[in-house]
Amino acid sequence: MTELSTDQDILAEAIRIAAGQPGGTLATHHAEDGTPYVTFVYFHLCDDGKIVFGSSDAAQHSRNLMATPEASFLIDTREVILADWKSFDRVVIEGRAERVETDDPRYPELLGALRDKNPLAAEFSERGHLFCIHPRRLQLRKGVDPTRYVVDFALSVR
Repeated sequence: MTELSTDQDILAEAIRIAAGQPGGTLATHHAEDGTPYVTFVYFHLCDDGKIVFGSSDAAQHSRNLMATPEASFLIDTREVILADWKSFDRVVIEGRAERVETDDPRYPELLGALRDKNPLAAEFSERGHLFCIHPRRLQLRKGVDPTRYVVDFALSVR
């Protein structure tokens, strides 16, 4: 395994893992009562650690994020478990979600990055909303190695 000794190394490995996964697990809090809610969404992990995904008005997670923007996002390689469970990698990103409006100057670039990874994901955004999770913390686990590689974005110098 490659040594992950810097924040940049950890983020680069997380990006490598994310590039092979069409979707991930988004955790939010129900807008109605604050209980946990989990769903699968297509996404893109940007070079700076932001998660970008689209969602419709009707989706529970859209309503949840508008009420409580704190979110957690899981990216993993679960497809390897049956063949080689020791290769199961996972990345958890915790942060605050923001709805990026179509007139926001960042919108075209973020939507383009999402479209490049998955055209269907971009279509969800164009029909509904584009969300961006600004990372506070990223945690990476590689296989059965007990090491938790952590990037604290509030402390990280980029």
